[in-house]
Amino acid sequence: MNAATPLPPKPVADRDTQPFWDAVAERRLVVQRCSKCGRWIWQPRPLCPTCHAADPVWTDVSGDARVVSWTVLHPPVLTVWHDKLPFVILLVELDDAPGVRMIGQLVDAAGDLLQTDGTAQGIDFGAGVSLRWRVDEAGQTLPAWTVS
Repeated sequence: MNAATPLPPKPVADRDTQPFWDAVAERRLVVQRCSKCGRWIWQPRPLCPTCHAADPVWTDVSGDARVVSWTVLHPPVLTVWHDKLPFVILLVELDDAPGVRMIGQLVDAAGDLLQTDGTAQGIDFGAGVSLRWRVDEAGQTLPAWTVS
């Protein structure tokens, strides 16, 4: 009997995050913004955490960002990633949605995962990165970033 091919965890959308995942499936990055006070909101929620206005508006953003932090993955990891190590996970802050920080993998210009510790790519605090779309081993499209 053949063992099943290992797959990465798949995000599970809920009522608050479904519009985000619907946009990602169209390769658009969206973030909520309060229509009353203008605050950018991340993580998705039904109310603005500042002024408590209901129904924030989903707004398209470019995905251009700056590196806030990063880590390099080494063993032990899930089996699906074992032969892809090392690779970099980034925490980025979006340029056109101040205060919004997202996590994603470091990829090349085509959106393919880079097997790297980030040194050759110049990953450092404040480094500029651009949004790319990565289709993972489970077929899930996810936002990822490449060095600008």
